[in-house]
Amino acid sequence: MSKNQINYRKQGKPGRFGHGHHVGEKAKNTKKTLKRLLKLIGEQKLLIAISIITTLVGVTISTIAPAYLGGAITKHLERDLNIQLFVNKMIILVFLYLAAYIVNSLAGVAINYMGNKILLKLRTTFFHKVQQLSVSYFEKKGIGDLISRLTNDIETIQSFLTSGLIQLVTGVFSILFILVAMFSLNVPLTFAILITFPVMVLVIIVIGKQIRKAAKKNQEKVGNLSTVIEESVSGMKIIKSFHREEDEINKFDKINTEARQAATKMETTSFLMFPIMNFINTFAMVLVIGIGGIMVINNPNVYSIGLLTSFIVYSRKFFEPIRQISQVYSSMQSALAGSERIFELLDSEDEIPISENPIKIEKINGKVEFKNVTFAYETDKTVLDNISFTAQVGESTAIVGPTGAGKTTIINLLSRFYDIKKGDIFIDDKALKELELENYRKQLGIVLQEPFFFATTIKENIKYGKPDASDNEVIEAAKIANAHHFISRLPNGYDTELIERAQNLSHGERQLLAIARTILADPSILILDEATSNIDSLTEMHIQEAMQTLMKGRTSFIIAHRLSTIKNADRIMVIDNHKIIEEGTHSQLIEQKGYYHNLVNS
Repeated sequence: MSKNQINYRKQGKPGRFGHGHHVGEKAKNTKKTLKRLLKLIGEQKLLIAISIITTLVGVTISTIAPAYLGGAITKHLERDLNIQLFVNKMIILVFLYLAAYIVNSLAGVAINYMGNKILLKLRTTFFHKVQQLSVSYFEKKGIGDLISRLTNDIETIQSFLTSGLIQLVTGVFSILFILVAMFSLNVPLTFAILITFPVMVLVIIVIGKQIRKAAKKNQEKVGNLSTVIEESVSGMKIIKSFHREEDEINKFDKINTEARQAATKMETTSFLMFPIMNFINTFAMVLVIGIGGIMVINNPNVYSIGLLTSFIVYSRKFFEPIRQISQVYSSMQSALAGSERIFELLDSEDEIPISENPIKIEKINGKVEFKNVTFAYETDKTVLDNISFTAQVGESTAIVGPTGAGKTTIINLLSRFYDIKKGDIFIDDKALKELELENYRKQLGIVLQEPFFFATTIKENIKYGKPDASDNEVIEAAKIANAHHFISRLPNGYDTELIERAQNLSHGERQLLAIARTILADPSILILDEATSNIDSLTEMHIQEAMQTLMKGRTSFIIAHRLSTIKNADRIMVIDNHKIIEEGTHSQLIEQKGYYHNLVNS
C-alpha cells in the first residue's frame, strides 16, 4: 500500500447480513444466495401481501376471460344465434380485461416500490460495510471492482426486483390458473398442450445455467473495466509524463474487448432461448388446432368452435407466462450473480479483531511503546523484525531509513490499519488491541505527503476532523497552520469549492490545509508522513513553522528525508533491514559516525 493511501475507517462491526467467509473466499452457492435474496424480499410483508392479492385478482380475471369468450361464441353464434347478446358479452369482456389491467398495474406498483426499498437497504448496507473494511481489503480488491459491485451488480438486482419479480409471480399464478381452467373445459386438449411442457422446462434449465455462468463472467469483466478506467483517470499525470497514452489505450482496448465478448456471450446465450420457446409454442398450437378441429368435426354436439377458440387463446396464454418466466430466469441468473458478489463483500470479516470489552480512553496522554513487534504483510516476507522503542508523552520521534525498511509500516501499525502477529503495542500502558478503535483513531492525527481532500468547500474540509467546529475555530486553526493568508486571497475564501483531490490548490497549499485540519481535530498522537516533500523552500518554511506549532505538547512521529524536518526531533530512529540499527538525537547520531552520519553527509 502506498503510504499516501492511509485513511481512517470506523470500528468494524459485523455486517447486517451476518458473518460469513473471509476476504477472498468464493461466494456461497446459488441456492444459499437465492435464499438470502428471498429473505430480503420476505421482510416487505405488507407490500408482498398487496402484490399477491392484486396479482391473484388480475390472473383470475384474465383466466376467466377466454372461457367467457368461448362460451359466448358457442351459445350466441353457433348454437343460438343472437348478435345482441354476443355484443353485450363482448362489452363485458372488455371491462373484464380493463379490470385485469388495473389490478395488474397495482401489483406492479407495489412490487416496484418493494424492490426499490430493498435496493435502498442493499446500497446503504454495502456502503456502510465498505466504510468498515480494513485497509488490506482495498489492497486485495481494486477500487473499480468495488464501484462495479455498488453500481452494475446492484442494477442487475434492481432489474429483477422491479420488473422480473412481478413477471415471475404473475407467470406462476397464470400457469396454475390456466391449467385448472383448461382441465375443467377439456382434458384431451389440455394434454395436447402439456405434452410440450417438459421440453420447454428442460430448455429453460439447461440454457439458464449457461446464462448464469455467462452473467457472472460478464459482471467480473465489467468490474475489471471499471478498475482500468479509475486507474487511468487517477494516474493521468503519470501516464502523460511517461508518454504511455498508447499503452493505456491498448490495455483498455484489451479489457474492453474481453468485456464485450463476455457481454456478447451472455446476450447470445439468452437469445437462444426465445426462438426455441416460440417453436414449442407454435407446435403446441398446431396440435390444439389439429386435434380440436377433428373433435369439432366428428362430434359437433359435444365440441364447438367456441371451445376450440378458448383453447387457442389458452395455449397462447399458457406459453406466454412460461416465456416470461424464461426471460425472468435469465434476469434472475444475472441478479444471483450480482448478489453473490454483493454478499461476498457483506460477508467479509474485518481482519482487525475487536476486543469483546474494549477500553475507552477519554483523553490519551500519548505514551507509545512498541515491544518486540514483528510484522509481515505476506507470510515469509518480514517487514519489521523484533522492533522495540518507547516514545514518552509529548516527545517527537523521527523515523529515517532506506525505502522498504519499514518506516511506513510502523505508522500503519500505530494507526492499527493492520494487526501485529508477534509482540505488543501499548498506548498509555494499555494494549492497543484492547482499545476502542473508533475512540482511539479520533485522537490520532495524520498529515500525509499527498493529503486527501473532498470535493466540497475549504471550510468543510478543515472541519472534517471536527464537524461541529465554529467558523472562528476553523479560521484560528488556519492561522496557526499559516494557511489563513492564502485562503483569504481566494475569491470565495473559506467557501471556495475544491475540485477532486483539491487539484485547484498548489501542493504546498494542500499541505497547509491538511495541517489546519489536523490542528482543529486536536489529536493526542501526531503522524507526519513526508509532509514537507516536493515543496519550495519558502513554503517549507511556512510548513515547518506550522508543524512545530502542531507538535507542541503532542507525541509526534515524523517520517521525512529532509534534514531540516528531522534534526530537531527529540529522538531519531534509523531503520534498516527491518530493524532499528541506530537511535538517539541528531548530535548523538552524528557523533556515532554510523548510518545516520553517512546519510546526513550524502
